This record gives sequence, structure tokens and C-alpha cells, in this order.
Amino acid sequence: MLKKNQIFLIGFIILISTFSVASLYITIIQNIPDNIPPKINIIKPIEGATLSDRNSIIFTATDQQGFITKTQILIDGVIVQVSSFFYDWDTNQIENGLHYITCKAKDKTIWGSKKIHIFVNNTEEIDNIPPKVTIISPIANSTVSNTISIIMDATDVNEIESYKILIDGKIKAYKKSFYWDTTQEIDGFHEIQCEAKDSFNNTGFDLIFVNVNNSQINSSKEFSFKLMTYNIKNSGEDPSYPDWKSVVKEENADIIMFLETGFWDDNDNEKLNLYLNEFNSYFAEEDPYIGYCTQGIIYGNDGAAVMSRFPIISYNQLDNVVLDNNSNYDVAHDFFDIEININGEFIHLIGSHLKAMTGTNNEQKRELEQEGIINYMDNLGNVPIIYLGDLNSFSPEDWNLNTIQSGLGYGPLSMMIKPYINPENNHDYSSHSSSIHNWTDVFRTLNSNDWGITFPSYNSRIDFIYVNQFLSPNIINSTIGDTNHAFSGSDHLTVDVCINLS
Repeated sequence: MLKKNQIFLIGFIILISTFSVASLYITIIQNIPDNIPPKINIIKPIEGATLSDRNSIIFTATDQQGFITKTQILIDGVIVQVSSFFYDWDTNQIENGLHYITCKAKDKTIWGSKKIHIFVNNTEEIDNIPPKVTIISPIANSTVSNTISIIMDATDVNEIESYKILIDGKIKAYKKSFYWDTTQEIDGFHEIQCEAKDSFNNTGFDLIFVNVNNSQINSSKEFSFKLMTYNIKNSGEDPSYPDWKSVVKEENADIIMFLETGFWDDNDNEKLNLYLNEFNSYFAEEDPYIGYCTQGIIYGNDGAAVMSRFPIISYNQLDNVVLDNNSNYDVAHDFFDIEININGEFIHLIGSHLKAMTGTNNEQKRELEQEGIINYMDNLGNVPIIYLGDLNSFSPEDWNLNTIQSGLGYGPLSMMIKPYINPENNHDYSSHSSSIHNWTDVFRTLNSNDWGITFPSYNSRIDFIYVNQFLSPNIINSTIGDTNHAFSGSDHLTVDVCINLS
């Protein structure tokens, strides 16, 4: 039997050991590199609220390592509170109208932030009357064809802050007018809704129906469009690459798949809409872009977005795929499936950003992601598909042009262009290939002797556009990074293709 002094000694040793393990754990956690900013959630006020008198600003911040070292609350860019998640704001000290609240928190190294807009109204009466909106053109219940003008008029006692035009519930423009190519629609009745929002967040609208009838139009006229994929590197905000928007303007593509869009989804797609407006103003003589982006993004090098001058029929964000063994696999970067009506042809656009980085583990993840997205495309059936993006993998079709590639593997693209056998491990990936689609590597097919790197720092071609059997006879030309600002726009170069749908 243990004596009291022996029991005390054992307990003391256990206590000292526990403290040592805890101290070691804390030391390890504190020394893990942290490049992920804290996630900010503004609890009060809500986005777009109208405030008066005194109001509380309250936010929370979470970090994957649990360390929040500093906080800030800013109003219109001016710091009003530090070291607190709360601020008592007297709105009587600020002018009425639109204002911005930014809440920030810092972990050991990185600041995270979130911004919302609100309206201050300390007048005796609060404006709750929406703008009066009238659709001037076209006339309700009229029959339309070819390209027509949609024009609205909007009036309000206060300033009109924004406009929106929707067709069949889908946003087409953020302005008072829109040129609508009705040949892209199915004949029959369609809904036009025009909206206007005033400075107090009141929204007014007018809604009509028109009958589209293009049955007498010759649909066999020659028609071509330009499609582009572009990895813009961390939301396009990397100061080392200031010219991504210049590249977009120089390319003037009809459809663009952006990758690494980061936090374009914040604040109701605030940045996506900002860029849509900028490009539509620049290309004033072209049909306007409409756009969608992936939601719930937490990393700057994640996210995808599409801008299209053609109607987007549907979009689907895929955070997991089904493998050949029927198990689900969570992908590193969500895939993006957009169905677009291009001159009456319904085409699926699959945006892909496969798992990055070298090493066997990452290579296997890319192969599983590609296996799953091929299964998804097969489940779409025998339909036109364009598969594009940053695939972080090498193409077997490049073997005869460059032999210095290494580290990223051939697996994912061997599945696409079967029956190639991987020269690194003599593995045949054709068992994972499509059972329905035959894929064409657009740039390599049209530029058989051009190495065509898309990732200059790696001297490699890892950004691709593939089309299936429906579209391969229609490809006209394809280029890589051929604009003035190509090398200052991103660490990746653009890949584009022109397709003739005649």
C-alpha cells in the first residue's frame, strides 16, 4: 500500500507532466504559420439598414487558431473604436445619407475585415415610399423579335441609388436600359421586371410580359463568340499584378471564367457587381455582361465567377463529387457549372480549379477531383460542354514540345485525352475517362508546335480549355496571353478560344 508521501509525490509528478504537455501544446500552436485572416460577422446593424439617434455596432471575429489580438471599428474609413467588439454610435453627429461601417480583427499576423453600408436618417420623417418605376419600352403584351430596347423611367423624392433589369427573374443589367437579343430566348411569353432603389433602401418596380416570336428569322446566320479562362490571383488584388482589368478589356471576350475570385461574394456579391458595372461601362457598345460567383468563400485563392453576354439559364456550385466507387469526395476548390444559351444553343460551362501544389498527396487529390467531375459531366448526358480553368496538371499532348515538366503529374489530363499512359509511373488512367464525351484540348489542337506556357514562373501550361464532340468541329482559333498587359495582369496568362456556331 502506498504511503501518503508516496501518493503526494506521484500526484506532483503527474501535475508537472500535465503542465509540461500543455505548455508544449501552446508553444506548437503559437508557432504554426497563420496566413488565414479572421472571419468577421457584423451582428448589428444589418446590411442596408436605416438608422437614427443612437445605435449599437456589434461584431464577432473567429480565427482558426483562436487568437484575436486587435480589433477596430471604422465609420466611413475613420477609426472610432479599438480593442472592442462594441461601439455606441450617436448618428446625430453625422450627416444623413449613405455611410459605411467596417469591422476588423487581427490574429497574430493578418487583419480580417467586413464592410456594410447603412443609411442615416435623423429627419422628422423617414422615407418609406419606394420610387415610381415605369417600363417605357417595350409595350406590355406586345410581340417582339430580334434585338429590342428595354427602357425604364424612375422617379423618387430622394436620389435614385441603383437600377436593375431582370428577364424571367434573371438579372440582365444594372442600369436604366438594356439591349435584349430575343433570338437567344425560346418563343413565347417572357417576363420583364425593372427595379429602382432610392437612398433609403426603398425598392420600386414595374413588371410586364411580352411575346417573343422569332419563328420567321433565319437562324442559320453565321455566328461566333469568344470564350476565355483567367486565373486572376487572389481576387485580382495582388499589388504585384495591378493590370488584370486591363487584360479583360484588351481581350474583350464574350464569356469569361475567372478563378481565384476570393471574396467577390461578400456583401451580396458587392465586388462582382462593381466589376460588372465597370466593364459594362467600358464596353458600352457591346451587349452587357451578367455574372455569378461561387458563394461561401473563405480563402483569397479560392472562388470562381463567370461574366457572360449571353443568357445564363442555370448555375450550380459543386463542393463535392461522386467517385467511380460511388463515394463522395470533397473538392479543394468548388466546381462551377453554368448553362448558357448561346444563339439558341444550350452549352454547359464547367469551371475548374484543381488542387494546387506539388507532392504525391496533392497529385492524388487532383486525380480524385478530376475523376469525380468527369462523372458529373457524364451524368449531364450527351450535351455540349466546355471544361476549362486552372487544372494544375500537365497534358500528355505536350510531351514532344517540352520535357522539363515535373511535380504536378499527368493523371487528371490523361483521363481527359485517353488512352495515354503516364510516363512517370506507367499508369493508364483511361478507366476513369468519360464514357460519353470525347475531349479536345483546344489550344494544343490549334497550335500543335507552340509550347504556350500559361504559368510563366513554372514554365508550364496548366490552364486549359477543353470542348467535347459537339463543339470540337467549331473551334476557330486559340491564343494564350497575347495582350499588352498579359504579364502584369496576373501570375497566370489567359487562354481563349473563338467558336463558330453556324
